[in-house]
Amino acid sequence: MGKQPDEQARLDAAEHRDHRSRMRARMVRQGFDSLEPHEALEVLLYYIVPRRDVNPLAHRLIRTFGSYHRVFEASIEELKKVDGVGDQIALFLYTLGEHERRCDRSRVIQSQSDLKLDTITRMADYLRPQFKGMREEAAILLCMDASRRPISCDVISTGAVNASEVSIQKINALAVRHRAAATVLAHNHPRGPAIPSQQDIETTIQLRALLSGVGVELIEHLIFGEHNFVSLAESGFLG
Repeated sequence: MGKQPDEQARLDAAEHRDHRSRMRARMVRQGFDSLEPHEALEVLLYYIVPRRDVNPLAHRLIRTFGSYHRVFEASIEELKKVDGVGDQIALFLYTLGEHERRCDRSRVIQSQSDLKLDTITRMADYLRPQFKGMREEAAILLCMDASRRPISCDVISTGAVNASEVSIQKINALAVRHRAAATVLAHNHPRGPAIPSQQDIETTIQLRALLSGVGVELIEHLIFGEHNFVSLAESGFLG
């Protein structure tokens, strides 16, 4: 006679626990880089899925997005389209990706704190890496001191960049918190050229006026496309 369903379930659960223990022990012993991409993703999923076998899900995620790193570049909505991914898993994976990008920005700020961003080219070279891994449009605010040295670099919105999305209150709060003498707004066109839309221009003019009213200077708005960038100051839209 075959095993009863309850007995088989207990055996499967025990085998699954042993598998997780072996994977964790291997990670501790040999390091995270010793794991194959699907194994690394599987180990991360242990922390959000306590019991279920997540090996098939790890394979499915990598197959859906094409590579390990692209799983963490996906939006919450894109992640939830994958079979087996609900709200919690989608938020967990999205947060991991955002955490990595925030760490990258923090490292750049710390390592280049003495760099003077006193030309458009230097600002662009500094800001372009901040959009690494972003697959949707985002706006970033760079705060600088009086010598044009970077103080902070923060994502202030994602999605379409317009006056209703780019919060003047948030920009003002960041500038005041960091005691910025100058600010630069930047946003990306991840799937197109760096051609400013009429909405981009109107937003820039409106933001500059609003910031001026609270004593904050907006000296530049850079738009990054797939292969180039455009300066709205150089184009004459900031006076």
